Amino acid sequence: MLTTPVQIRFSDVDCFGHVNNSVYWSYFDVGRLDYLHKLISDDFEMRDETVVLVHAEADYKVQTRLKDAIAVRTGVVGVGERSIKMRQEIVNAKTGAVHASSYSVLSGFSKAAQKSIPIKPEWKSRIEEFEGK
Repeated sequence: MLTTPVQIRFSDVDCFGHVNNSVYWSYFDVGRLDYLHKLISDDFEMRDETVVLVHAEADYKVQTRLKDAIAVRTGVVGVGERSIKMRQEIVNAKTGAVHASSYSVLSGFSKAAQKSIPIKPEWKSRIEEFEGK
């Protein structure tokens, strides 16, 4: 898994004093993009052949507060012909306690053709090498 530090902004916190559940999705996005940049390419999202998010679900386990130091851990649990399956966790950077977890599916996508495409073999091999598979 790749660990990406995340800064909590004051605007992320709601009237209950914790990070609003909708904000977690932006944290997962930060981790997902960092993973793709480091494993595939720095300009991954700007290329014609990329991936798009087609499914996401999350579980919220522990409240996250403004002064918490957090990070997003991102890993790939499977690569299919046209999809990449990811697991992510938002964790306390000091204790490792899991605050939220997510499962998502990304689909290979061509911006020019506006349709699904197969996952490139070089993407798959880089992911498998990083994940130790």
